[in-house]
Amino acid sequence: MQKNNVIAVSGTPGTGKSDFAQYLVKELGAKLISLDEIIEESGAYELDPDGTRVVDPEDLCEDIKRVIAREDRPVLIDGLLSHLLPTEMISQVVVLRTNPEVLEKRLRKRGYSEKKLQDNLEAEALGIILWEAVYKHGIDKVYEIDTTQKTTSDAVNVLKKALEGEKSLKPGEIDWLEEFF
Repeated sequence: MQKNNVIAVSGTPGTGKSDFAQYLVKELGAKLISLDEIIEESGAYELDPDGTRVVDPEDLCEDIKRVIAREDRPVLIDGLLSHLLPTEMISQVVVLRTNPEVLEKRLRKRGYSEKKLQDNLEAEALGIILWEAVYKHGIDKVYEIDTTQKTTSDAVNVLKKALEGEKSLKPGEIDWLEEFF
């Protein structure tokens, strides 16, 4: 993997992004950028009526570019909005997916409101984040991993095989629509 390789790790809340990113960072010897931390530190957000932070990913680009420029190793960007960063900043996008039934249990444990819960379950069932990633970056830069029955290490190993050309993780293989609707 080349030093300027920048991997965005995205997915609906509850799909395992942070655990996946932390594990992958160790495996690759990469630098981790947490979008949540950058958003919090910069204050570049507004709160919607549900208390959810609303952020324009473009507002974060300069901070992220500075971190990437200082690194001589791969960089992972962990966060729900990472797939919306400019395509010239990103080498690959990994979208983690989880069956909505399993996801619902995880999000209920987090205390999500019914509206926020339904919004996130619908987004996962419809593959909204995957679609946005493919639309923004092109199908060849996007990998899709079903984390429903996988441990974090299994999911990371699947990605490593895909990055080495041993496995295909092309988008569009996962479809939760029949199960959800």
